[in-house]
Amino acid sequence: MDVAFFRHLGPELIRVLGGVRFDTVFSPAPGFWTFVFTPPVSLRDDSPPECKFLLARVDPRDGVLFLSPEKPANPLQPPAKAMWLRKRLRGRKVVGGRFDWPRKRLALELSPGEGRWLFVTMEDDPVVLDSLPDDFTLEPRWDSPREALEDPACPRSLRRALEREDPEDRQAFLDAFLDGRSAGFFLGESKEAARPGEGPLPWLPGRESVRFKNALEAALAYGRTAYFAALAPPGEEPKRAEVRRKKRLSALDQDQRRLEGLAAQHLYGEAVAANLSALDPKAKSGPLELSHPEHGPMAVPLDPSLTILENMERFFRKAAKGRRGQLHVERLRREAEDGLPAPVRPRQAQGSAKPAKPVPYGRGSAIPLHRFRSSDGFVILRGKNSAANHKLLSELASPFDYWLHAEGGPGAHVIVKRDHPGQDIPESTLVQAAILAGLSSWRAGDSKANVLYAQAREVRKMKGAALGQVRLDSAKTLLVDLDPSLEDRLRMDS
Repeated sequence: MDVAFFRHLGPELIRVLGGVRFDTVFSPAPGFWTFVFTPPVSLRDDSPPECKFLLARVDPRDGVLFLSPEKPANPLQPPAKAMWLRKRLRGRKVVGGRFDWPRKRLALELSPGEGRWLFVTMEDDPVVLDSLPDDFTLEPRWDSPREALEDPACPRSLRRALEREDPEDRQAFLDAFLDGRSAGFFLGESKEAARPGEGPLPWLPGRESVRFKNALEAALAYGRTAYFAALAPPGEEPKRAEVRRKKRLSALDQDQRRLEGLAAQHLYGEAVAANLSALDPKAKSGPLELSHPEHGPMAVPLDPSLTILENMERFFRKAAKGRRGQLHVERLRREAEDGLPAPVRPRQAQGSAKPAKPVPYGRGSAIPLHRFRSSDGFVILRGKNSAANHKLLSELASPFDYWLHAEGGPGAHVIVKRDHPGQDIPESTLVQAAILAGLSSWRAGDSKANVLYAQAREVRKMKGAALGQVRLDSAKTLLVDLDPSLEDRLRMDS
């Protein structure tokens, strides 16, 4: 989190947290903290979302601090430091606060109790202190842009913004920053995000340049992805990931050319259809010179082992397959360019017609799964047997993923993967996942099926019960039409 951005985030946090009461504290992983408070607070004065969690990641470079409407999963046994903080914070109100933006430190003043200040910094775990460090109130006060640019303590983002400003406007720009005034905040990579006349602009890294009216909204947009992504298992090295990405794109280029060739066979089918009245549909023939209604004469490569009618139908089937494949390749290309992992396919065992054990999706041991991708781009996993259903829920599902299962009888467990708890799942994806659940259940032969769905955190494994048997804390029901062709359209594996 940028130092200059913290200059604006600190006072906003103090303002909205004033009067809230701390309930408890969690630490989902070393360096990650979740503070639960009531009542919820809104990031905007005019509308939700309402947040009741203050999330912090302690890291000098990649630390984040933001208010969130959702929290990560927590370990069953909290660490000793979390218990220490719970004892000192539970039931106490925030009555004020101070912030030290050059060092990215926040101090929330508490109602009477053990310790006066909740002290949060990006350098070390939060603590409750009786008094603040002596250097807490020390912050630079530059009288001129030149003085700021010559000071090594000047944040890099502020320095770059000043250098881009017209020299005549630098003083006003600096004064606005030091006074905590800003016309907006951007989430993006553009170095030109700070525009003349819009005031100082602390920016955060991201794929696109998105503007927010206040620092709280910007911190949530960046923090919810950065925080939950950092909790996930580490990925591969950037250099190796880039090599893989280039190979994927090269392979997708080859697939694109092949699929374009298939899609072009639609013209052959149209040429045969236009001349079918002059031909014997049941006759078998080699290549013919036929006239297309729009493109004129063309050589049509008929397969002599098929009738003319069968050739025409074959052309149209291949063209439709090519068009569907092109949509799939376009989606895979976007994912590769965004750095998302490639779909996992079971590997074929050398010299054998049987596939090798499936490669797992994400962490966990190899699990026999069917893998699908919804029309909206979400990964859908379905267990192949009761053991796979058990492992799918216990090893691969995050608490905020969606779980689905046919109502009233046996069937496969289905999981819809989400990147973070705040990610919306389109209704079309839920319906497709429900159909996939119904097609692998006791209702598979019916035209419709009722399917239960809930977040994975609401699904509990039953101690001593058979593998795959669960109980639900709460669930909703979808009534869906079972379309058997959906499996082939969405399947990621062979």
